[in-house]
Amino acid sequence: MKNRLVIVDGIRTPFCKAGSDLAALGADELGRIAVNALLTRTGIDPALVDEVIFGCVAQPAEAVNVARVIALRAGIPESVPAITVSRNCASGCEAVTQAQEKILAGRGSIFVVGGVESMSNIPLLFKPTAAENSAAPAAQKVLARKSNHLRHSARKIFNRASDCCLASPTRFAA
Repeated sequence: MKNRLVIVDGIRTPFCKAGSDLAALGADELGRIAVNALLTRTGIDPALVDEVIFGCVAQPAEAVNVARVIALRAGIPESVPAITVSRNCASGCEAVTQAQEKILAGRGSIFVVGGVESMSNIPLLFKPTAAENSAAPAAQKVLARKSNHLRHSARKIFNRASDCCLASPTRFAA
């Protein structure tokens, strides 16, 4: 096969739980770190890259096309296009698939491809009932009542998983 996909190298940031060691780093910074390390380790001239494709489900509001932000911050020239794809848990795989399709179509031969996410920086949004239940204890004046109300509200909130969902901040950007 003439136009086959060859993965030259792979780099990843350490995997850790949300809210822990890498919580201060956004998806764009995590991606930049990985791409910088990849370019350094392989010695590939960033100007030779035909396109950057990254998968990301919950793109940060400050980096709406996170692939473009990663590419520019990693030193890839502005002339190199970059796109972000979103396919829930398969976004990184979709990025690889799109690179292969572009290779087969003759639209490039060197792609920087990956998946990026910062679960620590994805906001949790609550339905109005959950928000009301969590705010109700604050209305209580007596500490004992406040404590009792808080305990009952917590049970209501955390026993109803349907009151909580993950959402991207870009869905609600003005």
